[in-house]
Amino acid sequence: MTNFDDQLRIERKGIWSQCAEAAKTNSDDPKNICLTWSKAADSLLEKAFQHCFPSEKIALFALGKLGSSELNLSSDVDILLISLEESTSALGGLRKFQKILTERTAHGFVFRVDFDLRPGGKQGPLIPTLEQFRDYYGNYGETWERLAFVRLRPLCGDANLIQAVMDFAHKFSFRRHLDFTLLEDLKTLRSKIQSHYWGRTQENVVDLKLGVGGIRDVELFTHALQVVHGGKDPSLQVRGTTDALGLLADRKLLPEDEARFLTQHYWNLRCLENYVQALDDQQTHLIRTNETHPQFVIDLLKDLSAQMKRCDQTVKSLLGEAPQEVSLEEQLQETGLGSEELQDLWNEILDQEVLSRNRGRDELARKSFLHEFLILLKEQGGDSHRALLLLKDFIHGTRAKATFFAMLLREKPLMRKLAWLFGHSPYLSRILCNRPELLDSFVYRAQDKFSEDMGQLLEELAEKKLLAELITGSQFLENKELEPLVKNLTSTADGIAETLLNEIKKEYPSSLQILALGKWGGSELGFRSDLDFIFVIPNEPVDNDFKVAKRFITRLTEPHRGGNIFSIDMRLRPSGKAGPLVMPLDDLREYLRNESQAWERQAYLKARWIGSKGPNLVNEYIQKGLSQNELSELDRIRQELVSKSPLLNLKYSEGGLIDLELASQAFVLDKKIAVHKTETSEFLSLMGAEATPLKESYDRLRQIEQMLQLVASESSSEVNPNHESFHALALALHTSSTKLFDEIRELFGRNIAILKALDPRRKPH
Repeated sequence: MTNFDDQLRIERKGIWSQCAEAAKTNSDDPKNICLTWSKAADSLLEKAFQHCFPSEKIALFALGKLGSSELNLSSDVDILLISLEESTSALGGLRKFQKILTERTAHGFVFRVDFDLRPGGKQGPLIPTLEQFRDYYGNYGETWERLAFVRLRPLCGDANLIQAVMDFAHKFSFRRHLDFTLLEDLKTLRSKIQSHYWGRTQENVVDLKLGVGGIRDVELFTHALQVVHGGKDPSLQVRGTTDALGLLADRKLLPEDEARFLTQHYWNLRCLENYVQALDDQQTHLIRTNETHPQFVIDLLKDLSAQMKRCDQTVKSLLGEAPQEVSLEEQLQETGLGSEELQDLWNEILDQEVLSRNRGRDELARKSFLHEFLILLKEQGGDSHRALLLLKDFIHGTRAKATFFAMLLREKPLMRKLAWLFGHSPYLSRILCNRPELLDSFVYRAQDKFSEDMGQLLEELAEKKLLAELITGSQFLENKELEPLVKNLTSTADGIAETLLNEIKKEYPSSLQILALGKWGGSELGFRSDLDFIFVIPNEPVDNDFKVAKRFITRLTEPHRGGNIFSIDMRLRPSGKAGPLVMPLDDLREYLRNESQAWERQAYLKARWIGSKGPNLVNEYIQKGLSQNELSELDRIRQELVSKSPLLNLKYSEGGLIDLELASQAFVLDKKIAVHKTETSEFLSLMGAEATPLKESYDRLRQIEQMLQLVASESSSEVNPNHESFHALALALHTSSTKLFDEIRELFGRNIAILKALDPRRKPH
């Protein structure tokens, strides 16, 4: 008795022989031959699928010529398997499925199978899940894949899964708005086909598929028009080449005579292709014109050269001439890379290997990206040498993701941002170099969907923090707007702390709360900021409360990829480092009212509850005011904090940021002013109209300080006009080093003059 596998092989051989005989004798129309063979393939594949996946939530799809029911006689079948979710049992069915289709026996074989159109290509899973399918094509899908999905056709499997895949595929291929960047991508695609394959067309040999004006050109042209216009006109979303060309003519998107010519030319080529493949069941597209052929082949070959030239002109009318690769010498000349050191670095970048599914295509995209990147660096006035060093590290980190070069070429605004980051911000650039996978989220933005597994959650929270710095920092480099910067960084810290605390509480139930202080409490976090806070509990703490507090600190500060999530500072808890880790709320109230020193009451002006509501502790002790002795003590602290260095310091020089912060806090306490906000700008505004220049100075100095964090290689608040970081700072702020230094010195002088009149610490006691 013949087994199932051989029965399929015998059935395939019988149908193929009939189709091949018709192709060799021209006894049937080539379109009918392709349709008959496609229907037979559908049937054979469905039988094999049902045999191997009887109960799995999996669906089988056809692509390529099988998808359009135009399968040629010795073609691979392009198929795609998608599962609802990951399944280990499906892998056994897959091995059986592949074996049935591809293994050769005395009865022949069923099909050569090509799974390469799956998400991730050869590197991707053979049975991707629906989620993987959506994620890959939603984030990484390329132009040629959009064209390929025009012919995506479901064969069999789970109906709901089929519907979900087809809905997404249609949105992926057909956009509602005209996508003119598509045509640029197609020029490059056609150029690579031309340089790689078209040399096979020589004297007495014609490449029917990949030659100039061949089968691939007709399909490329037709699918391009479908994808460009099919989003607005869904009727164009058909799979068959003849149907598509007819509809394009009906919609006046293609002249009728051109549509008729392309249709006839296409099927003439397909007739010849079926003929050469029917001779020996070989996967060939080459026909030798000097060999003996039947009369119908001789007749078709007479005008073939002229028809292929006409087809080439038609394709060029849409796509234009294919782009030519610019030589290295021309690139260097245009980008102004003059020094030998820069040229050596440029060559090192070019020599880096980039892994790719399609090396030729991706290498052209990479060189085009590098060329434009250098042009941008020159335009933006960034540090080209430092930018190329960082870019070299970045490319090394992304070598397994070569497709990002093509994406960057399409996303011009993003490329400008990257050039600006690498040319101006070592801090942000180093984040990307250490964690290049963040580029995906940088482009598409991260979603606040966190894992329930603690280890995975911590990695996600660390990534969220880095991503927030990347996004917010890149915006700040462009717009220089301080308020969105500090609000976004603070909001990110709030969300991370709240998420982590709640997750730990699932294991150890607790009513522990976080009271943020310092820059965090004031909603003024910047780059490289610590988190100042204390733990507060409504009642007396129990064992679980201490466990939650200790685990929160450990999880927040332990190292992850790219460093810890945050550094912390808990010295502001009552009694400092020696104080209790968890503070009962009533004890904290009592301490602030009756025991706290003046500097502690200053610090708690910035107290803010994270993720929950709590009492306004400030207004419970504000009426206490400041005694003369306390003002004297605060003035002593002020003088100790003031930097004695001859260099200006944005934070510690007299008239600098800390001086303004503490002066405004002392004013609020001394005047017993009730406060409802914790921002320094709020405290400065409470000092009256005379202090308006102080608020302006504070915002400008904070803007300069945050920009310095981005452009300097190390964290510092010193202002050294002779240091390279200061020159980079001036460049980022669109001014000269001299003007910027003079501005900072003038701001300090103005602040000191105003504070002498308003700061209660400076007045005679």
